[in-house]
Amino acid sequence: MLRTCVLCCALSGVCALAIGCNPNTSSSGSKSTNPDSAAAKKDEAIKAMKVKLDEMDKKATELKEKAEKATGEEKTKLEAKWKELAPKREAAAKKFEELKAAAADKWEAAKTEAENSLSEFKKAID
Repeated sequence: MLRTCVLCCALSGVCALAIGCNPNTSSSGSKSTNPDSAAAKKDEAIKAMKVKLDEMDKKATELKEKAEKATGEEKTKLEAKWKELAPKREAAAKKFEELKAAAADKWEAAKTEAENSLSEFKKAID
């Protein structure tokens, strides 16, 4: 009788452990948070990209103002740099908009493209 009781307790303990450790069941709702975490990551990426784009826009504006104040050969160089910069800024803004509009399953590729475009814009400023 004692042996049967011990075996039943051991068996129920093993069953409880197996059910409690099953990764397919979710008492905390971890599966339902995956789309939310992807959306949160996308939102974070958008915010970070917006900050970087605003920072680069500020530098571009400073470059334009510097070109307007400059004279002679320096003015010519700065204006040429500004003309080279404008299309790269447009491309970065376009990729940023594509990132904002990207679907949840495609946003990482859009993020990579936006970062590359922003990098090109930054290189043109520096």
